[in-house]
This record gives sequence, structure tokens and C-alpha cells, in this order.
Amino acid sequence: MTGLSSAASPSLPIAQSDLDGSVWKALLAEPQSRRGFSDMPRNRPVKRQSGWNPPTDLKAPLQEVWEHYEKTYDGGLDANVNTGFHQIMANKGYLNICVRWDSSATITETERTKIPSAYNAQYQKWFKWLYGYNGFPYDEVKVNIVAYAVKDKSQLQGSTAGYEVYTELDADGVPMCPVACAHDAHLDGDYSGCKPGADRHYDHSLWLKDGLEGGFGHNWGQEVGREYFMNNLDSNSIHILLHEMGHTFALDDFYDWTPTGITKFIMLAGASMEITDFDGWMYRNWWYYLSQKNNWTSTITSTDVSPASSETKPPTNTAASAIKTTTPKLSTTTKAAVAKPVSTKKATSTKGPVTQATAIKATASAEVATWGQCGGNNWTGGTKCASGAKCTKRNDYYSQCVAN
Repeated sequence: MTGLSSAASPSLPIAQSDLDGSVWKALLAEPQSRRGFSDMPRNRPVKRQSGWNPPTDLKAPLQEVWEHYEKTYDGGLDANVNTGFHQIMANKGYLNICVRWDSSATITETERTKIPSAYNAQYQKWFKWLYGYNGFPYDEVKVNIVAYAVKDKSQLQGSTAGYEVYTELDADGVPMCPVACAHDAHLDGDYSGCKPGADRHYDHSLWLKDGLEGGFGHNWGQEVGREYFMNNLDSNSIHILLHEMGHTFALDDFYDWTPTGITKFIMLAGASMEITDFDGWMYRNWWYYLSQKNNWTSTITSTDVSPASSETKPPTNTAASAIKTTTPKLSTTTKAAVAKPVSTKKATSTKGPVTQATAIKATASAEVATWGQCGGNNWTGGTKCASGAKCTKRNDYYSQCVAN
């Protein structure tokens, strides 16, 4: 793969996908603590600050990550106009989530009261790196579970007050949340076709799938094992979910290389149970770039938030160098400005994700490499997978060549 810094280190080629359960097994022996009062998301990693000022020992590896992303993925960070950052800013400070219950198991009312708390607690581990940093305009990002998609409503035991309940299935028989209410299908904010109303739209989904040992993530949300998630509702760190949440905000995978001197962080699948300082500063770097490019820091809504840095762009030796002045071109159709979410999985031989993706340049007749995109609404690229891979549908907008 091109774009690697000469100082960067190759990773061991054990797995090529978050979906490969073996990549997470190294952490099975790690102690799993329970959440307590001291773990509440009120804590912040550092005091309020502006500008690009990571710890000295992280500057060089952060630079490597930025350069790798820009050189490896077509369009770099600009190519994804529906990251979690975009969703928060479009909503003015919150996220709505639809849970896809990909199981025939029932779920009790008590369990449903725990899911929002556990899911929010994981997201707050990421968000605390934004609170008070470089003009981020919100003191709290609220995460709301607004709907459940199930095979049969009877699976939801007890009262379902406060949730929308959907029973439609996709072509693979998986419960689906309605496209009419999906943020990625309506980047113009027009939810007139969403029956529950615009305030009940969903920005992305939490897909809980029976038997899944790994995970999957992109701007459409996260897919993790149902058993894994439900068994860890009271855990302090749901590490596979934390990793996939990073993908929702466009952070990359590190299956084929690692930044110099950095060997333990959540975005290196299977290496850490927690978000590390390196993860946090990668996350800040993405916000730093996107917020200035999209003028998001000018929409501050809380007087308790520090003003944005007076810098118009990061210094040229920082990880977020060379902010582009052009804006990404949106699709003219509302259905598909993000109709081609690219995968969080990539192979070492593939030129991959815009946002942990595999944005592979391909014509309709081209053969698609393993882990590349092979279909989805409005997809005009190749649909035939290379030998040893099968085109597998992930959602209406994205199909991927998965190794047999």
C-alpha cells in the first residue's frame, strides 16, 4: 500500500477485517471492570484549549497517520460528508440511534433501559476529547435511542413507550430501520417522508447480530455481536464497540501498518481495551480539520465553550496540514449523498477507506479486490469480486467483497 511513512511499522498480517473474531481474542484475558460513579463522562482528559498542540511524543506518529490517510484514500477526509461529526453538527448537538435487533431472542424492558446508558457511556469516552477543545460548540452530546427494528414486535417485552418499533426486513431478512428516517439518505435534512417526524429520524444504527465475534463500523453506525454487547451492558469498556464508533467518526484501521512507536490504542484492533491519548488526539485532529473547513466553530451555542483558535489553518508541520478550501460535492439526489459508505475493512493490497474505508477506484467492469465495495444504491463501480471473495450486502448503500 502506498503512502506509508518510511518510519512507520508494518503490522502483523493476522487479520484483514474487524469482522474476524480472532483479532479481538488477545484481549480476552484482560480484566473487565464494571462501570462506577467515577467513570461518568463528566471527566475531561485535559483543560479547555484551542489550537493543535498534542503531546510532543505523539506529534510525529499523528503526522504519519494524517499523511497515510491523505495519500491512501481518494479524497482523504473530505470524501466522507456524513461522519459522526457531520451528524452532530447537523443536529446541533445530539445523535439519534436506531437499534437493529438481528436476533430471534426476546429483550426485556429492563435490558432496554440499560442499552441507552451503556451505549452513551461508550460514546462519551470519545466525546470527552471534544468537550472544550478548539471551539467544539457543545458541553454535552446527547445520545438518544429512538427506535428498535425487530423481526416481531412480541420480542420487545414490557412497555415500548418512548421508542418507535419497526418490523420491516431487508433483503437478507435482517430487521431494518426505515430509509425514510435515515440521516444518510437525507443529508438535506428533509425528513418529510419519516412517519414519526423529523425529530425521530436516526443518524446511525446499532446493529446487534447473533453470533458475531468481531465488528463493523462506518458512518451508518456499528455492528457488533448481540451476545457480546448484552453481556457487557454493565462493563466499563465495550472495546469492540469503542473501535467501531471510531470508524463512525472516520478514524482508520491499522491492519497493515502502525505509526512509529505506537503499539497500543483502540483503533489498532485487539490491542487496547480503552481509548488512549493517541486515539483521542487522532479524533481531535479530525475535528480540528473538519471544524475549520466547515466553519463549525462559528456556531458555538454555549458561553462556557472556549472560542475557536484564531489560526485559519494548522501549521504546516502538524497532522492536519493543508486545509483545503474546496468543499465536497454533494450528490444532487437526496437519497445518495452518502449512498456509497465504504468499508471499515481493508486489505494490504487495496487502496482503501475514506473513513476506515475502501474507496477503490473502479469501473463497472473492473474486478474488485477483497474488502472493496462491490455494490449498493447508486454504486457505479465494479461488482465482480476477485477470486477468493464474495460480494456480501451490508446495507442498502453498501456491499463488500468479503474473503471466503
